[in-house]
Amino acid sequence: MALLPSWACVLAGCISAALAGASSLSDLYPPLWKESPGQFHIYKEQDGKYVIDPWVFTDRMGMYKILLRQTAPYFAKFAPENEQNILWGLPLQHGWQYSSGRLADPTRRTNCGYESDHLCISSDSWWADMNYFLSVLPFLAALDSGIMEISPDQVTLLPPAEDQMRFCYDVSGCRSSFPEIVSKWRTFFQYVQKPSSTFEDLLKYLWEAHTTSLKESIKIFEDRYAYYSKQEANFGKNWAAAVLYLAAARLPTTLIRSSIFQKGLPPRILTNTDIAPSIGNFTDLQNVVLVALNIIGDMNRDTDSLTLATWKVLMMTQTARQQFLEFFETVFLFP
Repeated sequence: MALLPSWACVLAGCISAALAGASSLSDLYPPLWKESPGQFHIYKEQDGKYVIDPWVFTDRMGMYKILLRQTAPYFAKFAPENEQNILWGLPLQHGWQYSSGRLADPTRRTNCGYESDHLCISSDSWWADMNYFLSVLPFLAALDSGIMEISPDQVTLLPPAEDQMRFCYDVSGCRSSFPEIVSKWRTFFQYVQKPSSTFEDLLKYLWEAHTTSLKESIKIFEDRYAYYSKQEANFGKNWAAAVLYLAAARLPTTLIRSSIFQKGLPPRILTNTDIAPSIGNFTDLQNVVLVALNIIGDMNRDTDSLTLATWKVLMMTQTARQQFLEFFETVFLFP
């Protein structure tokens, strides 16, 4: 119980910091949120089906927008305006990938993702490919769970121009190719719909689905690292490792918290000359986060994930997870 006063102060501090200079929660939404479809009928229709192109930024962001809209009634019991919906972390992360240039063609063979074609998502992008498994597959699993109120047969997803065999495009195809990922996300959306659902268990199911998506997809796109500088490739690997630690701590990926945490992420792709903590045009927080990610990645590799196993044991109780979150938020509020 002694934790509660300080916990409340930290939470209040987070809200104040996140909303400083923002007139409403909508100011925290990801890029082009307003321009992205939020309902199925806004997408193109062909042969009685809604056609979604997940290789166009607003189309992919629209899938998140629909997920947030459809799950909003179930999160209303936790806070108004859907702020406590823990799916916010996904579109905010995707928005950071877009604004930092990480969805563009890293090979520069095409203009995909650059100024003349800025909404294009490149299938050569490691970040875009990893995100596919955290956007399309959750979306299809939600359709399969019944939470969308339309049949999966009413939606068509378009493939990329290349490497089409690495992805799946409908519920049956994804169930066949990535059964564990679809199953974990379906379980999450089924639990969302239960009146007895608790916030802590929602986090548990969300992070189980998230890490399953990550573990399976990261093996598929290892060849993409070659398209980036050594520093950017390492950042991607370290970020993927760090997510497993955040998952063990069940980090609440709500709107305000996710907005705060993303301020520590690098605002552009790293070059070989970017050595943290001395990247001049990065904030102190962004430099610190990169150093921390390097440490986590090195420890995880050097100990063959023993540190992760130990961390999972440490984070088994809700009290321990609350203490970590209190520390984590303090670092981001007062870097």
